[in-house]
This record gives sequence, structure tokens and C-alpha cells, in this order.
Amino acid sequence: MAKNRKNLCNQMKSMLFFILSSVALASTTSGCGTSLTSETKLRVRILGSLTQPTGATGTKSPMAQVYLFNNVSLQPADGSAAIDMYSGDPGELRIVSRPQEVWSTTDLTDYEDVSFSSATVKFDPLVVVIDQDGEEHNITLDTGDLVMNEPFTLTSGTEKVITVRASWGKTITPSDDTTPETTVSAPSFTLFLGETE
Repeated sequence: MAKNRKNLCNQMKSMLFFILSSVALASTTSGCGTSLTSETKLRVRILGSLTQPTGATGTKSPMAQVYLFNNVSLQPADGSAAIDMYSGDPGELRIVSRPQEVWSTTDLTDYEDVSFSSATVKFDPLVVVIDQDGEEHNITLDTGDLVMNEPFTLTSGTEKVITVRASWGKTITPSDDTTPETTVSAPSFTLFLGETE
């Protein structure tokens, strides 16, 4: 009986060690935009930041901005043609300072273990800026194609996350006695792998 109890205790210790080791492994691979999952997955998310973009001279920051998402394309590292990942209708997104998902897919069988040199998240250049009073202002970006020049591989059984951060702090100059119309500067964008804000 004592021997059986000792064996059972050893089995439980081994199982606990395996569970803790698995958790530790998952946490060590969750950086650099990668985490372990039961299936291969690619996600894109976006958030607004109160960082003031270079060249902006406003005094107020937006409450939100509205974007029209069109596509995500991946550039294979071997130099072959870029791959469009989305074929649906454009989707409208109201962006605030909290991260939100733009798009995701697990339909990656053809791209597992393929290396890519860059990714482009494509929005319509027309953006609606909503100020703190709820008023809407239209701006047009120089381009809605936002490029992440960070190489990555869609390793089988992992998840990759591309984050788009729109820096829009103090991009609004409200109208006053000397400025008849409110002016709005375009945000700047940073794209990177991972979920660090």
C-alpha cells in the first residue's frame, strides 16, 4: 500500500512538472508577436495613441477616428508577388485609445512555415476624425497602405499579431476668432509585431 501511494505521489509530481513546464514555455514564446495556440492564426489590431505626431501643431486630441479597412497583404521573403489575405467587403472601424481587432484568420494552411519580409494593412485614405465635442472632420491620408517592415514566419501552431498604433495627440486646432475653421492634422502610424502598447 505504501509503495502504491509513493508511486501515485511521484506520478502526480511528474504531471505537475509537465503542466508548469508547458505554461512556462507558452509564456516564453508569447513575445515578438508570437504565442502558442492549437492552430496557426494571424491577427491585426489597432489603437489610438495620445502621442503627438511629428509636425502636428494642434491643441486638442480626437475622441475617436473612423477607418475603412480594405485588406491585409503579406510580402514573401523570397521576393515573389504579395499575397492578399482578405477578400471580403470593406469594414468600418471606430478607433479609440483601446486596442480592437481589425481582422483575423486561421485559414493559413498554404502559408504555414512561410517567411515574410513585410506586411501591409490597407485602409481607405479618407478618415473621419471625431473631436471631443462629437463633431466630425474629414481628412485624407497620403496613403492608406500602412507597411510593417518586420520579418516574420507563420510557424505552424502559433499566433502572430500585427499591431497598428495611430498617434493622434494634439492634431486638432479648434476654430476661434483668428482661425475661422477647425483644422486637423493626419496621425502618424507605427506597425509592429506583438500586443505591447
